[in-house]
Amino acid sequence: MTAKNKRPTPQGPLVGIRVLDIGQLVAGPMIGTFLADWGADVVKIEQPGIGDPIRKLGSHSGAPLWWKVNGRGKRSVALDLRDDGDRDILRRLVKAADILIENFTPGTMERWGLDYASLRDGNPGLIMLRVSGFGQTGPNRNHRAFGRIAQSFSGFSSINGFPDRPPVHPGIPVGDYFGALTGTAAVLAAYVERLRSGQGQEIDLALYEACFRVMELMTTTYDQEARVIGRDGTSNTYVSPVGTWRTADGKWFSLTASTQPVAERLLHTVGGPGLPADPRFATNAARLEHRAELDEILAGWVGRHSAEELKKICDDNDVAYCVEYDIADIFADPHYRARGSIEAVDDPECGPMRMPAVVPRFGRTPGAIRWTGERLDASHDEVLHDPAWGMPPA
Repeated sequence: MTAKNKRPTPQGPLVGIRVLDIGQLVAGPMIGTFLADWGADVVKIEQPGIGDPIRKLGSHSGAPLWWKVNGRGKRSVALDLRDDGDRDILRRLVKAADILIENFTPGTMERWGLDYASLRDGNPGLIMLRVSGFGQTGPNRNHRAFGRIAQSFSGFSSINGFPDRPPVHPGIPVGDYFGALTGTAAVLAAYVERLRSGQGQEIDLALYEACFRVMELMTTTYDQEARVIGRDGTSNTYVSPVGTWRTADGKWFSLTASTQPVAERLLHTVGGPGLPADPRFATNAARLEHRAELDEILAGWVGRHSAEELKKICDDNDVAYCVEYDIADIFADPHYRARGSIEAVDDPECGPMRMPAVVPRFGRTPGAIRWTGERLDASHDEVLHDPAWGMPPA
């Protein structure tokens, strides 16, 4: 799919916005993926002959499976930014760009003469998002970092897992994804501001700060009570009952009662009217104080039923629950099917590929997955002769 007339028509709320994605791996490029899903023209700049390292990760079949979804909807152009001539090409593209996303080690863009002040000279409206582990300033600015490192430095990992075991890191780089969500919101906010001022701006996004931003309760609790909230297994320190227990048929069943009415309904369902009236369990504060006793009651109740029995009981009593899903469960689930949460996209290498659909769902201007991550440099000639990017036509 290299000829422009074969491209699907852009659709979504960001049609007409031009984005340069010169990042690598997850955090920066994921921002570009969101923008592409929503209709932006995203040009992905990659190192010649190598490409984004994500092309080599996450596959046992030989196909770049992670790249197919992370690179979807982007046009790939190979430029060596260590080369004077290729940097000049990038500068020409920058003049037509609305947004530039980079996640190199701080100082790299400056060494290449691609700092914001220089790029802004040719495009005062440029919005430049700079993603790094520790930010563009501070004593740790040059430390090598990935999402997992940001999770550790932010304290996020310290609250995940069991107190007598090491901190748990999820199986995906959530630090990168926190950064991607934060960065996506940031560039769109800057774009809205540019509509008023006509001016672009530089945005400094540290991954550890994106992770730290969700540590709200931990921060204020330490500040006001000098108390460190740590790992608490499948429970938490601020509401009860919350937990995950094994069913009679060997599945894991999660229950959450984050409000008093839901907690009362759950306890009534488990033990009749006497359980929510028990002074030990009548309020959230009391339930937290007697959490071990309540968890034992819930574990016994869950363990006496199959997952299907529990689902019906909880549905009948308006209780919040979920059977813990793996990806096979997700593919088989009727709710995922009904909403189209998984979308099949034709790929020239793999055929139909199923991947997460575009989110969220815009009612009037829905986004779309226009193509899977394409081969390295597939759009080189197309982009470098695209008048929309200020380039001479072929």
